Amino acid sequence: MCFSLDESSLRFGGLIEKLRFFDPQKVGMQIQRKMVNQAKIARYRHLVFHILEFLQKHQLYPDEQILKFKIELLNKTNKSLHHTEDAPQGIIIYGGRAAPLVTFLLNPNAVQELRGDKQYNLQMLKERYQVVFWWPFTQHKLVHEETVTVIDSRYGENFSVYKGSGNDSITQQFDACASWWTQGPDPAFQAELAREMAYTAARFGHVMFPENVYEPALKCDELLIDGVGKGWASRVYFSDNGSTAIEIALKMAFRKFCVDHETLLEFSEGRDEKKHIVVKVYNHFASGSYHGDTLGTMEAQAPSPYTGFLQQPWYTGRGLFLDPPTGFLSNGAWNLSLPEFFAEIAPEEYGTFSTRDEIFDKSRDTSTLATTYSAYVSKQLQEYSGNTQSAHVGALIIEPVTMILPKTTAELLGCKPDIACYAKLMTGGMIPLAVTLATDALFDSFSGDSKLQALLHGHSYSAHAMGCATAAKAIEWFKYPETNHNIIPQGGILRELWDEELVQQISCHSAVQRVVVIGTLFALELKVDASNSGYASLYAKSLLQMLREDGIFMRPLGNVVYLMCDPCTSPEICRELLSKLYKRLGEFNRA
Repeated sequence: MCFSLDESSLRFGGLIEKLRFFDPQKVGMQIQRKMVNQAKIARYRHLVFHILEFLQKHQLYPDEQILKFKIELLNKTNKSLHHTEDAPQGIIIYGGRAAPLVTFLLNPNAVQELRGDKQYNLQMLKERYQVVFWWPFTQHKLVHEETVTVIDSRYGENFSVYKGSGNDSITQQFDACASWWTQGPDPAFQAELAREMAYTAARFGHVMFPENVYEPALKCDELLIDGVGKGWASRVYFSDNGSTAIEIALKMAFRKFCVDHETLLEFSEGRDEKKHIVVKVYNHFASGSYHGDTLGTMEAQAPSPYTGFLQQPWYTGRGLFLDPPTGFLSNGAWNLSLPEFFAEIAPEEYGTFSTRDEIFDKSRDTSTLATTYSAYVSKQLQEYSGNTQSAHVGALIIEPVTMILPKTTAELLGCKPDIACYAKLMTGGMIPLAVTLATDALFDSFSGDSKLQALLHGHSYSAHAMGCATAAKAIEWFKYPETNHNIIPQGGILRELWDEELVQQISCHSAVQRVVVIGTLFALELKVDASNSGYASLYAKSLLQMLREDGIFMRPLGNVVYLMCDPCTSPEICRELLSKLYKRLGEFNRA
């Protein structure tokens, strides 16, 4: 295809869009020839900047060469923009004020001296944060100044953090909590996402979503439906975070239940009287679950520190909360922890498991334990609903929230849901975005002749273009072996990232109660007495401080500590993290 960069094409604002469909190398050759004649394109100098950005994005020329050409363009901007050799008076005034700064920045020796000022600025951050910050999930009275981490920047999986108190330097810390389970990029992917965000911000900013369509939102939707929603989902509802995604899921499930039971308001235009039918709708969730901090999702949680009177005086706990069995690794063997009603079944009857996958093996669906638990759930549903017949389920909601990888939660559980919620890792952690996937039947339950029958839930930044674009880029990056080397080409699943031998050793440590490892998560529960257990426990604090000295940033959940790597993190790095943890466990135990 022939491409010609002439003045007529430069006049159109859609030039950059044209460039996206041409061979970058050919575009580069054409631009190089045209740049020889500076005078001819002087009037379009501002558009040339966009072209240079295109060349830089595709790395057709060294960054230094592109930067040099940008500076050359700026040197002649006065004449090209103002048709005069001199700049307007206002520009001269501000230019005069900036001249010393420009001269300073062009002096490499002077720039070197800025390093000391940077340390000063970082120290100032550390001293002044207490005046204005209100950290979430943090008791400020328990935070000592020397334990505060001052972050200068991020590079892939690592923070660049300031080390004060006589050691004035910048050092690296591995973000082992993935900044609350959100992070995915290694350094190469971080740069890709930054470029994608910059382009999308320049092209779209933010645009209204209802009754509109634009490329990033459509591409993100299609990738989700063909990925985690394949075989069951047909619609995607955008929101801002995992908690709001659950709020939307609950509204969907309630409506579906009401439609199935024909208990909706009989609505018709022009009628003064409308028949209301009251229906009692229940939630059924696992005890110990956590769905977010918005009011609706908190009502769908069992009593916990998050829903207690100190946090949520309105809380009533609207639902039936069932105790689930849990799997864990202890002393080198996988075990099951069963709810109290299993007390009559002796542990030796179901034994231990050599691998985690044995616990989820399909052959166990007909085991004595599975049959007993299924009967228990059915009985609880019938008793709670007051219906001796089979209780009706409005919709099955799964809430993996962080999983946007080839092996979906639905596949792991061997079921197809009606609704699923995703957030956090979906954008690689670069910008907030969440989605609620649903079936056609869920979507149809909101169909009607009145707007009042629609799903009246939304956010100002629904389907934000930058979020959708980065999500689309992240989903593709994570699932293909060409970009994510942790994906096994045969089967397209994530390889085991945590060294099995080290995991076994840690599970046998005298300081460890139990271990759980799955996907990018490694978690362990420290062995404590009753007074030191639970979310409010400070027992793990000294262990985490030692690990931060080793370059590992972690946050505890009471006496539970965890390591969270990225989908692209190499197994070698994961092994190094486990080795440091194992070493520090020994010192922690002796202390």
